[in-house]
Amino acid sequence: MLSPDTIQQLVLVLVPLILSLTVHEYAHAATASWLGDDTASRQGRYTLNPISHIDPMGSLLLPALLVVSGTNMWFGWARPVPFNAARFTRKIRMKHSVLITAAAGPVSNLLLAAVCALAYGHLAHHEAAADLLKASVHINVLLFVFNFLPIPPLDGSKVAWGLLPDRAIDKLRFFEEQTWIAPVAFLAIFLYGGPIIGPPMQAISEFLFTTLGP
Repeated sequence: MLSPDTIQQLVLVLVPLILSLTVHEYAHAATASWLGDDTASRQGRYTLNPISHIDPMGSLLLPALLVVSGTNMWFGWARPVPFNAARFTRKIRMKHSVLITAAAGPVSNLLLAAVCALAYGHLAHHEAAADLLKASVHINVLLFVFNFLPIPPLDGSKVAWGLLPDRAIDKLRFFEEQTWIAPVAFLAIFLYGGPIIGPPMQAISEFLFTTLGP
């Protein structure tokens, strides 16, 4: 049987994580639609309804297990929003449209973190709300930093694809086609990525709380 503290921690992690992942995927869908691709809309993914985006394993089971095991780690994912780059507007180069669509997800998490930090500044005296908002800031900053890592299939790999010169794209595509690279990279980040992800997370979180907080 779960203790009250564990239940509280589950709420503090799962609620903001699910909402943050929902906003992340919605941003992808909205941006793709703005660029002319209605694939996400036709599949019912252009919505803020969490049910349309949550992945049972990545959004619920794994985060809950991490909380219950007392690892003090937050990690999770949603079902990726599909898009068809061939349907993007021709007013923007395809690789740049892909970059914009990919970047929209983590950028939306940074904006949501800023909103939560601002709300925290006004509600810091309400303990329950403050705890939830503080966790939301940290989770959204984590999603922002983690998803910008240039590792397929993370958004950062598509951002890198859009920023690299055309002659280098084939090399990046080669790495994307090596199916073993992503699992190994994820495992390495999960085990040893703290020194890489931790400092920017801390710096961004502190900046948001200092600038927008109480």
